[in-house]
Amino acid sequence: MPIPATLVAPAARIYRGGITRPDRWATWEPNTGDILVCTPSKSGTTWTQTILALLVHGGADLPAKLPVLSPWVDADLGVSATEVAAALAAQKGRRVVKTHTPADGFPIWDCVTVIAVYRHPLDVFFSLRKHTANRANPAVDDPTSWPISRSIRAFLNDPTDPDDLKQENLTSLTMHYTQTALSGRLPDLKLLHYSDMIRDGRRTVQALAKAATIDADESVIDKVTAATAFGAMKSRASDYAPVGGTGFWKSDANFFDSASSKKWEGVLSRDDLALYRERLQAMVPDPKARAWLEDGDG
Repeated sequence: MPIPATLVAPAARIYRGGITRPDRWATWEPNTGDILVCTPSKSGTTWTQTILALLVHGGADLPAKLPVLSPWVDADLGVSATEVAAALAAQKGRRVVKTHTPADGFPIWDCVTVIAVYRHPLDVFFSLRKHTANRANPAVDDPTSWPISRSIRAFLNDPTDPDDLKQENLTSLTMHYTQTALSGRLPDLKLLHYSDMIRDGRRTVQALAKAATIDADESVIDKVTAATAFGAMKSRASDYAPVGGTGFWKSDANFFDSASSKKWEGVLSRDDLALYRERLQAMVPDPKARAWLEDGDG
């Protein structure tokens, strides 16, 4: 029988806006051993979820599509809260769920593992642009669809508001980082960086198994590594991509873009890069914290 997780502290702040609905946290009643993936957008969320879900299920296949097994718990993606809650309640073992909300925006539970993944902010910017271009019906006048020279300035300069989480920019990304990775709110937070993850897929699977205390033998590690390689996930994009198979994306496969870093090299101007460094320093004053946000452990 699942053991309900004990509430340690309530949310310290309420985030909403866009598709984020704080009342939807009620769809998930955490059990001891559940896993929460907490990342900013376009930072390896779906990849991390898939690895963890496969590890939990012990092989290369899942019993249902990833968004059904591992929902974005505080988002309204067109599926009723009742349906999401029922799908989670029907799972007998450990569950993996996701959020893009910073850690001060959800409760803390004892014996629930929280895993956060970050990525170089400029890689996030370029990934957001691809993300918008791949939407079948993108939002009107979305800043990520503007020409790069204008778009990067909006990403670097625009403010954000906890009541409007549809804004995705440097301010919202660094707010997530400071309130999750740097705040100390989650003393046992498991922290990974996308650039470290893409260097060695097998090592990433091992690291996530260790972070989530999942006992996986070498055979399972090998199977999960193969199943979550970039090409393998792209070939099964409708099973893994959020709202895959619904027509939300022009191409489900293009949700998985390139699994690469340093997309800005040779594209952004010196002035753009100088402004980026100035803005990042203002938002993350500690040089070690800034360096890790950009490059991880190297």
